[in-house]
Amino acid sequence: MHSGFFTLVTVALAAIAPAAAAQHSHSHAAGAESMSDTTTSEGGSHDRSSSASHDMWMLPLGDGWTLGGMAQAIPTLTGSGPHGPDVAPHAWEMYLTQPAMMADVLSPGSRFALRLTLNFEGLTQRDGETSYGAWGEGFIDSRHPHTLVHELMLTANVWDAPGGALSLSAGKGFAPYGTDDPMSRPPVKYPTNHHLSQILERWTFNAQYLSRAGTSIEAGVFGGAEPTGPYDFDNIHSFGDSWSVRLAQRFGSGFGASASWEASASYANVKQEGHGVSRRTELANVALRHERTYGFGNLYALVEASRSWPQRGDGFYSLLGESGLALGRNARHRPYYRFELATRPEYVRLGVPGTEGYFRYHHDDAAVGATRWLVNTVGYAYRASDLPVSVRPYLELQHDMVRRDRGPVGPHALYGASSFWSVSLGLRLFLGGGEMRMGSYGLLDPMAAAMRPAAPSR
Repeated sequence: MHSGFFTLVTVALAAIAPAAAAQHSHSHAAGAESMSDTTTSEGGSHDRSSSASHDMWMLPLGDGWTLGGMAQAIPTLTGSGPHGPDVAPHAWEMYLTQPAMMADVLSPGSRFALRLTLNFEGLTQRDGETSYGAWGEGFIDSRHPHTLVHELMLTANVWDAPGGALSLSAGKGFAPYGTDDPMSRPPVKYPTNHHLSQILERWTFNAQYLSRAGTSIEAGVFGGAEPTGPYDFDNIHSFGDSWSVRLAQRFGSGFGASASWEASASYANVKQEGHGVSRRTELANVALRHERTYGFGNLYALVEASRSWPQRGDGFYSLLGESGLALGRNARHRPYYRFELATRPEYVRLGVPGTEGYFRYHHDDAAVGATRWLVNTVGYAYRASDLPVSVRPYLELQHDMVRRDRGPVGPHALYGASSFWSVSLGLRLFLGGGEMRMGSYGLLDPMAAAMRPAAPSR
């Protein structure tokens, strides 16, 4: 499926790889700072080998300006079962998921930063990605394609603000709420809570402040309307009708974006329209994140809880924990695990069992019920080659247990069973850089923070 795009990506990687390798080496020779180097920040020097170790491709543009970037794509084969005779699953599907390109233009000392992230899922998975438990933007049990312009954010940073640092960001991207974009986390499949724990692809104005003690507060005003497709930009008309705040404390080794521990609490008040009726939903998220390099390897862990309170009807919740290890020489072995207990809305589906419409609903419809999901995901990835072109084969197993939570819809009617497996295998392909945390800007963005001017050590 979409073999033409697979060919295009393969040719592009083959053509770009030699130039990327040369530029990757040249950027270091020319003095552009590696994202994995040791950097001095507020409070002195700290090791960047933990959560902000991204080693992004960097190109000097002259006069202190730099261009940083990376690209990724994940050719994936997914299958699932068993299912009842009247409810046909997606069966085996092959597609290219999470094809994305990121570019950052940074002024001297990261005083200004421009972030552009393009996502090509509108081309490679127009019918969504097989993902039982997923929901949102008109897709159900199939993750929707993200918009072509995933991020377009301009940021001004004041590194020497009173008591710490200050950033102002505007454009299309993440509202300051919840946890990192799942695209930057170990499992390939997104969790069920994607629309409870992140607010993304919105037109937003954000302010961030980080104190020298590691306390940050972020606030944003944005448009609550979700995009209705990968090329929808009309949700800019809703700008200003929603808002969010996120408070976090960072501690342990490192500082700011590279701190090894991060505890956060978020709140959002989101307005959306459906069939001419305005609805407001309150969202809350609390999370604890840890990432640090130990003697045995790099450890990542996240626990979070999310909850929604819609203006009409009952809300939904999610409890999630996930972890990943990078072990062995050059962190080649990468096992990971995710646990999630969540409720998700059920909608009137647009098609009958056995058709693609069965995995779609009308974007503006209200939920007619809810199901409760217990999802365990375990996976293993192997780093077969290093940057600038990194190839990482992976295998991921997911087990779902589903029960009716409320309303008339139950798992046997939907799937023919209340417990089933899915399996995914493929390749993670990275060009110019590896995974990078996504969801914050300015002083909390690892790329801009790594290029900030060094503060005198105390």
